[in-house]
Amino acid sequence: MANIPVKWVHSGMRGAPVISGTAGTLIAAIKAFLITGFAPTAAVSATVADGIATIMLPSGQSFEEHAVVLIAGGTPAEFNGEARVLTTASDRITIATTAPNGPITGSITVRYAPAGGWEEVFSKTNVSVFRSTDPTGSRFYLRVDDTGTTFARVVAYESMMDVDTGTGPFPSAAQSNGGGYWHKSGAANTTTIRWKMFSDSRFFSLAVASNSQQGPLFTSAPLRGFGDPIALSPSGDVWSSLICVSGSGNTNNAGFLDSCVTSNAGNGIHCARAINGFGGSVVCHPKAYTSRDSDVSGVSSFLGIAPSTVDGEIKHSRLFFAEAASNSPPRAETPGVLFIPQSGVTNLLSDGDIVNGAGALQGRRLMAVNTSTNQGISSSLGAYFVDITGPWRLS
Repeated sequence: MANIPVKWVHSGMRGAPVISGTAGTLIAAIKAFLITGFAPTAAVSATVADGIATIMLPSGQSFEEHAVVLIAGGTPAEFNGEARVLTTASDRITIATTAPNGPITGSITVRYAPAGGWEEVFSKTNVSVFRSTDPTGSRFYLRVDDTGTTFARVVAYESMMDVDTGTGPFPSAAQSNGGGYWHKSGAANTTTIRWKMFSDSRFFSLAVASNSQQGPLFTSAPLRGFGDPIALSPSGDVWSSLICVSGSGNTNNAGFLDSCVTSNAGNGIHCARAINGFGGSVVCHPKAYTSRDSDVSGVSSFLGIAPSTVDGEIKHSRLFFAEAASNSPPRAETPGVLFIPQSGVTNLLSDGDIVNGAGALQGRRLMAVNTSTNQGISSSLGAYFVDITGPWRLS
């Protein structure tokens, strides 16, 4: 089956890796999502009827609707590969397939599919370096130092010679000595943390509710990420490759501000270089095409209360970022992420809810992710959307 460009997973899935306030858990979760997949299960049987395969599974070993699974070991060969789950029950899933009608033979295995198009280049204990294998991208490097408990330190490089040595860092040491912060937990313990991850072959993002160890109402999860955005320059812009981080290790100050999903002028996005290609790391500001600079997604009053009283839609806008200089034009767009310029969204949707896209996103599924200006609160939440269907880019 054909490769599916956008993958997503979350902590509530069966067999999902655990992120907690302990060393190494963030790297393990990233590696499982990007490279290996997780929750492998041996199918009981599989049968195809008119392009739809029903895969019977051991009770309780099923997979989530809309998620992408990787199938192997079946005959004929065209049954194997990636597929999106169409329907699910405790002991079965259905998928679309080009395999002919009839039973599928062989030792069939099913797992949540890895994002694909990524590799772990270097590693040592609780430190890993990842990069995209997509030949159309920048193929810059992401170094994740997960030796700490409540956060990991992250920095991107234009090139690397080994796990500790690289050139062209972003953020630079002057901007954030030791790298930026990706938060794991508000406490150094083994309590499971709520998280989501999204990726195509060139851009990876994660939304970690690092204070969810306080209880189920603490769902705020700012988006962080690494990789190639959707450059707006017709001639290309390899230097727009970005890393999105928090500038502080304090999880209570790690909310919507400084995230990839905000129209506030934060310091969380660092690009490899300015658009002219000169110098080193530059700070960029994320914004939405439809909002004010002080607005928070899902709390904004810019287009009124959701849903719209005109057409019943929850409105959304693509996000872009610009270099931090005043009145800089949009440089690139954040793949797959949508700002909601309306308020009252969390009265309609819960964190993780999936809705149908409309307009230009007709036929796609959008996942709601809760956020706020402060992760250490359980109220006053907004939300943003992530397109979990894709593709995020035209090429």
